[in-house]
Amino acid sequence: MTGLPRPCLKAASQIEALLKRITRKIGLWVLSVVAVTLTLLSLFIIAIPQGRTGFNTALFVLQVLDLPIKPQTLFTTEPVRHQIQFGSEDVADVYRLPDSRPRAAVLLSLGATPHGLDDPAAVMLSDALARAGYVTMVHWSPQMGLELNLDPSDTDKLVQAFKHMEHLEYVDPDRVGIGGFCAGASLALVAAADPTIRDRVDFVNAFGPFYDIEELLIQAVSKTVMYDGEGTPWEPEPLTIKVLATELIERLDSPSDVRTLTRHYLEQQPPTPAPLDSLSPVGRTAARLLNGVPPDEVEALYAMLPLAFREELILISPSTYVDDLRARLLIMHDRHDRYVPAAESRRLLETTQDRINVRYTEFIGFDHLLPDEDGVLTRLEQALNMYRHMYSILRIAS
Repeated sequence: MTGLPRPCLKAASQIEALLKRITRKIGLWVLSVVAVTLTLLSLFIIAIPQGRTGFNTALFVLQVLDLPIKPQTLFTTEPVRHQIQFGSEDVADVYRLPDSRPRAAVLLSLGATPHGLDDPAAVMLSDALARAGYVTMVHWSPQMGLELNLDPSDTDKLVQAFKHMEHLEYVDPDRVGIGGFCAGASLALVAAADPTIRDRVDFVNAFGPFYDIEELLIQAVSKTVMYDGEGTPWEPEPLTIKVLATELIERLDSPSDVRTLTRHYLEQQPPTPAPLDSLSPVGRTAARLLNGVPPDEVEALYAMLPLAFREELILISPSTYVDDLRARLLIMHDRHDRYVPAAESRRLLETTQDRINVRYTEFIGFDHLLPDEDGVLTRLEQALNMYRHMYSILRIAS
């Protein structure tokens, strides 16, 4: 501005000073608005239970998403993790905030993971739940995780774990629920219906459960999901086939059949004609099923399997016990789940839809447990779905 006449310089200086004052006032006004907004938001979060729950739920969802920054760790206390024993020799891990305040609690039933209580996804979720205010007790079945064997005795262990957890001094016995993943979710549903605890289970959150394991087996070997009168092609994960094969093979009466089918279908050894030819009629039926059969043949073949095997499947199917459930029921499933088809959760929902305490959330792009879908919009949509679902769970702990 040095080339301007003096009157112009004076006017320019006045304009510059005026702009600075206006800018300063606008800046102060913006800061004031921001400060007031943050203050009101803080008061809302502190004073209103729904506000606290919403804030905690947002932190939880951001914690479990695949993000480089985990804001939950900035606003919450580091949980402690320790192991406890229940029953005669069973153990579980407990995650909780390091205080003596009785809190809501949840018993988590892990699925067929070989990593046990140190499974990274289980550790991350348990830590996030503890930061959100839950005492989180994690149960893992070596029989299921290492041997891929689903056994009714595992539901009994969950019942014993629940009884032990509700009497811990840092647990509020009026706010105790059960959650689970995949097969662990199905066993959690069965355990929650046990007459010795069903009236005290506040809620059950089942992620990716099977509703009827007979239906799951039929869908897996036929590679077809039957739902609402229509068949849809489905390619199950090898782990699902292996779990079902283990259930079937270990319950055959003939030791020779068990050895032959174990080598071929569980140990993946190349088949030799002679042992396969020597299978009993029941063994041959099992082999035909495990090789895969068309949908129009599978039910007839299944009916030829030993009655004891079919009766045991009934004992671990939530469909058998759904009428005995008293707890609030929250169901989560990935629409494209290859371990257990989402149709299983839909059938569970249909059976319980006349109840007022049921919530169902179907996701897209979850890798059976955690978000695993590319695309900002898709991730945002699924994060909002998770937020709405988890809000009703974390509200209990507020």
